[in-house]
Amino acid sequence: MHSVFENGINIRMGERLIFIGTVKNGRLPFGMHLQKETLKELTASIHRSLVVSWNEESKRLIFKNTCLAVSLECGVPFQNIVNPSSPSSTFPQSIQTFVQVLLYYDEGTGLDLDIEQFVLHYLENRQQENPIAMQVCRLMDAIYSDESDEAEKILRYFLGRGKGLTPSGDDHLVGLLSIQLISKPFSSVFLRTLKQILEKEKVTTDIGNEYLLYALNGEFSSSIVNLLNAINADDARAVENHLLHLLTMGHSSGLDTAFGMLIGLLSILNRRKRIMAERVVIALGGNAILQPNQEATYENQLENVRKCSEIIARVVKNGHRVIITHGNGPQVGNILRQNEEAKDVVPPFPLDVCSAESQGFIGYMMEQTLKNELRKLNLHHPVVSLLTQTEVDKDDPAFENPTKPIGVFFTEEEAKALAEEKNWVVMEDAGRGWRRAVASPMPKSILGSDIVKKLTDEQGIVIAAGGGGIPVVTNEDGTLSGIEAVIDKDRSAFRLAQEVEAEVFMVLTDVQNVYVNYGTPNQRALTDVTLKEANQYVKEGQFSAGSMGPKMEAAMKFAEQGGRAIICSLDQADLALEGKAGTHITKYGLPQALLA
Repeated sequence: MHSVFENGINIRMGERLIFIGTVKNGRLPFGMHLQKETLKELTASIHRSLVVSWNEESKRLIFKNTCLAVSLECGVPFQNIVNPSSPSSTFPQSIQTFVQVLLYYDEGTGLDLDIEQFVLHYLENRQQENPIAMQVCRLMDAIYSDESDEAEKILRYFLGRGKGLTPSGDDHLVGLLSIQLISKPFSSVFLRTLKQILEKEKVTTDIGNEYLLYALNGEFSSSIVNLLNAINADDARAVENHLLHLLTMGHSSGLDTAFGMLIGLLSILNRRKRIMAERVVIALGGNAILQPNQEATYENQLENVRKCSEIIARVVKNGHRVIITHGNGPQVGNILRQNEEAKDVVPPFPLDVCSAESQGFIGYMMEQTLKNELRKLNLHHPVVSLLTQTEVDKDDPAFENPTKPIGVFFTEEEAKALAEEKNWVVMEDAGRGWRRAVASPMPKSILGSDIVKKLTDEQGIVIAAGGGGIPVVTNEDGTLSGIEAVIDKDRSAFRLAQEVEAEVFMVLTDVQNVYVNYGTPNQRALTDVTLKEANQYVKEGQFSAGSMGPKMEAAMKFAEQGGRAIICSLDQADLALEGKAGTHITKYGLPQALLA
């Protein structure tokens, strides 16, 4: 007999242990599990000096000098099965839930490490004040390193550190090792070094040693395995339930194991990002191409686009796979005006054709300037601009109630005369005059988004769905036809990000952050925002329908699906992707640096 405690006993077999007890803390790979009442009967009749033997013929453990025995004839063999993940899964939603639950739990680890402080400063600032935090960072570096001396130093720091039958340092390592079941194995040097220490030296408790040896063999308790399966499935609700169960185990063992799993998850997430950069959809506003009150010359617009391309080239240099979409409000308005001015010489074109014209010339400027800016950085990614159609529903209610003002301004008399002559809907626009109003239907799909995704998989940079895309409808015979409408660019950008399976959706605007109480003495910039908080701000009417409202709507929809949405200024796009600027909207509102 090795040890007796509340939920079971440990017996020694040579240098190894066997656990006999309940399943309160999950089924163990080195355990025999009994009903609670059966265990009570067993523990009431045994003592530490009792000798236990194994009878191979009867498949029983015999407790000598007692009438007790444990039979394995009806036992169910232990299974340590982790279900495969989907090919595209990087479990971002699972990790967000995992961190959120740990932060809500709000207890320090057994090594007195404040998890919230660690998470808030992780990656953003490696100069941790807490020495334990610095050692954790070293451990995260060591698991994929081939430096044997560093691996040995950091392992010896954690092995046996802390109190309890399984010291906290051991629990950290067990949790960390479990992550290999849902990722590529850690460095062979790191794993070999740990095995050699455990097999040759007594550096921790017998029970801690046993857990670690099984962990090196890829075997863990069912509590850990269930949590890993939930993470692999990217099932946030299951992650929350299984993690809360794990946290109830032991004085700090469950929390310490969970923290070990967390640092493993963060390590593989960052490694994956280095290997396969995030696919980022960048949505540029039309004013980034032609600023308010700026003369609409080609030269002015080309220079504005060049400045945009300079920033985007920096994003590409940082390793991201980039898809660019843009607004076209000022541009399509001027094309419509050209049509009106020249209508007696050249027949005017319908609105969908004007949208295509604007998409073409903006795409030309952007493709050319981006290639030039990439060349300055010695980057040679292919760049292509795709003329993109966006499907809308011909029965969309927006066609019954046109609300989107476009084109030039008229006096009230001129507008009403044009409405009579051309069957237009006209409206007064914010006290600036009267304009034509057209429908702004919801985008159903971005035609060609599958091609966009394939091109970015081949390291191409794609400019697509400019101005929300050219609005088209599908006829009863399956053919496509253009329709006069203007699709909100932010809504189309979200749809594009969704269809190409982007990890990040970035809306670039003329402000550095989204604000609440904007323009008042209580104005406050938002940095990390949960969906719950964002919905509350929407209910309060914090975001105007004509500016920030559509941007927040698109960002929130993207975050709802587990992605990271960013709203920031153009000149801070690269910093925002590193988590150092802008407003970040995620389902659970994690610190920016954690997901950067």
